[in-house]
Amino acid sequence: MNPLTIGRRDFLRGAAGAVATLALAGPAAAAGTAFRFITPFSFSLAFAPVLHAEAAGYYAENGLQVSIEAAKGAAMAAQMVIAGQMDAGRTGGTNYLVSRVNNDAPLISIATIAQMSPFFLISSAQEPVRTVADLKERTVGLASLGGSMEGTLDLLLIGNGVDPKQVRKVKVADNAASFALIEAGRAGAFVGNTSSMVLASAARRDVHAIPMDDGMPGQVYVASPAEIEAAPEKFVAFLKATHRAAREIATAKDLGPVLEKLVGRFDISGTDDAELAKRDLETNARNWMARGPENLLRNVPEIWAHAVETLHGAGMLDAAPDPTTLYTNTLLERAVA
Repeated sequence: MNPLTIGRRDFLRGAAGAVATLALAGPAAAAGTAFRFITPFSFSLAFAPVLHAEAAGYYAENGLQVSIEAAKGAAMAAQMVIAGQMDAGRTGGTNYLVSRVNNDAPLISIATIAQMSPFFLISSAQEPVRTVADLKERTVGLASLGGSMEGTLDLLLIGNGVDPKQVRKVKVADNAASFALIEAGRAGAFVGNTSSMVLASAARRDVHAIPMDDGMPGQVYVASPAEIEAAPEKFVAFLKATHRAAREIATAKDLGPVLEKLVGRFDISGTDDAELAKRDLETNARNWMARGPENLLRNVPEIWAHAVETLHGAGMLDAAPDPTTLYTNTLLERAVA
């Protein structure tokens, strides 16, 4: 099975197993004030908007009791939302589009947090990967197989005339330590998020990194249309607080107070060095604002139209539906009105 084509039955089966491995919060309160959110991986500064909104009390100010959990991959995060174990989750734009269109996954994007891919292709300066085409017949490390990282990589490979099957993919941790695999000759490169790239580049001088901008919505927040219809106000409240937190980070002249709140509330990797953590957070925030401050968290219609056209043309989407049916900006517009 194509690693990107995850059907609804597969989602639900995966979610059932995931419930046994995650220490989840209890059932949502009947009053509708409980809100459960899941990140695709363990907490990093890439997920700062929701972490800061909770640590700073912005969710509480908007009447929400938010619990935030970490999944073991973008696909698993989506699975948990479909299974009703989470109200919303973060996943890759490409991964979401393929699952939604090809397999009718009962999800919709309520916001785009990373306007461009947050991933970098990291290799050694001694044997640098200068373009995605250089990966042919090489081994690439990925934090998850079948998730958003692999989706981004496959799309870029196809766009560069390389069959994804010509690249060997292995699972590695998404952190700077994975650079050791390159040194040992076990991988030619690995795909890391923004935080991994910043930390690896700061730790050593022989790191070569190139951005993996595939023109897709980078990372999105997804939810169940049925859940939104049943309780729209809590999603509006969630986006209002998250938007405030993301904007505060992106426009802050000093990120010290933000980092103090974050590390005081959550165990976040890569925050031991305060100056490095600031650089990490600043780099992530530039992605959130990449389409302009007016498009913070917004599903930009032109990007989504391009995504459907590109993915369908690459044979990764079975159909080319109306892009506007794949996302909603209504909740965000109410949140920031």
